Amino acid sequence: MKFGEVVHGGPTDSAEVERVRDVLMFDGPQLHQRLIRFGALLVLASAIATFGLLANSVATVIGAMIVAPLMIPIMGTAFAISTGDRRGVGTSLAVLTGGVLTTVFVGFLLSVPFRALDPTTLEQVMSRTSPRLIDLLAALATGLAGAFATSRKDVSDTLPGVAIAISLVPPLTNAGILFGAARPDLAWGSVLLFVTNLLAIVLMGTFTFAVMGFSRAAIRTLSDKARRTAIAVVVALTAAIIVPLGISSYQVFVDSVVQASATATVQDWLLGSEYRLVDVTTIEDSVRIVVTGQGALPDPAALHADLKDQLHGRSLILETVPQQRIVLPIR
Repeated sequence: MKFGEVVHGGPTDSAEVERVRDVLMFDGPQLHQRLIRFGALLVLASAIATFGLLANSVATVIGAMIVAPLMIPIMGTAFAISTGDRRGVGTSLAVLTGGVLTTVFVGFLLSVPFRALDPTTLEQVMSRTSPRLIDLLAALATGLAGAFATSRKDVSDTLPGVAIAISLVPPLTNAGILFGAARPDLAWGSVLLFVTNLLAIVLMGTFTFAVMGFSRAAIRTLSDKARRTAIAVVVALTAAIIVPLGISSYQVFVDSVVQASATATVQDWLLGSEYRLVDVTTIEDSVRIVVTGQGALPDPAALHADLKDQLHGRSLILETVPQQRIVLPIR
């Protein structure tokens, strides 16, 4: 099969363009019903994602990804740019903007009763605050897969898998949770993760729809110059986010190195004592070490001296958890 052909082997024609357009675009006589369905599913997906993140439940967050309809306006934007549909670009971006704001607000609102819960202690929350270059690469591949599955009727049943592969609603509800917890520094990391996925999907989706022949078959209302400008903007924005993603990736690498070297040093420091290492974590500008045991603790100053060159200018926090030993005699 050649690029630019539909499932039955013929060229991508106007009928195929209309089929995909009906799937992705928000217009026509069914616009009101489509918006209601989109809004209802989005609110439900946002609620599921919020509670899943607060419960630290991977399965629940995955469920939110399947329910979430946010991929539709994003892929619709890519399709509209590819086919030169001026109105489609505008309506898709409008629906997308409303969806993004709604998702963040739902995450913020539903997390209010859980203000006593510290979100920085939740793995599912914190894992979405430091996007890396690998996330951009995954999003590029997902955008390619999503556009291909949408344009082919014989593989459209793979779309739920594409929804799971990309993270759209969870980062936005994550941002809402963190804004509500007065942690905007972490919330903007979640926003960056969403923007990374958004731009990658639009970029690869536009490319895929063009390669599949939709650009040639569509009736354009957007000039070639405007279309090229839109694509150039998406490419430029995608290139621009490589800088913060690279910085974040480097920071994750440094944190991993610090944790690994600190773990080995602490274990050597505890040799001969009745204490054992529980956890080593990096927290902003410090390294937190938790040990548990009883009896005399080895000299903390000696540990700090051993770790000084490994902390990369961070402060050291040492926490001890007392361990109680109860011996019950055999009767």
